Amino acid sequence: MTAPVQAGPSSVHLFPQHIELLRLAANGATNAEIAEQLFLSINTVNDYWREIYRRLGAKNKPNAIAMACVRGIVRPDEVELRAPRWQYESNRSTGLTVRRKRAS
Repeated sequence: MTAPVQAGPSSVHLFPQHIELLRLAANGATNAEIAEQLFLSINTVNDYWREIYRRLGAKNKPNAIAMACVRGIVRPDEVELRAPRWQYESNRSTGLTVRRKRAS
C-alpha cells in the first residue's frame, strides 16, 4: 500500500485507495461494483470501509460520504448528481425510468 494522503483541512489521513472508494461510492457504485472496478475482493472493500469509518468517525456509508464531501476529500465536481438507484424502476423496453409518486 502507498503512503497515506492528508486530505482536506481536517488532517484526516486516508490512503489513495480509500479516497477512490469514497469517490465511487459517492457516485452510486455498490460494494460489488467498487470491488470489480478497483480489482479487489469484496472482503477487501469491506475492510477499507471499516478503516474509513474509523478514520472519519463515521457510522455508516452515507455518513462517511457526507463527511468526505464536507472535509474536501471528495470534491463536488467529482460527484455525478443523480437520483439513487433505488428510485428507479426497470423498464425493459426503454431501460431505467424514474419512479413517480402515485396520484391519490
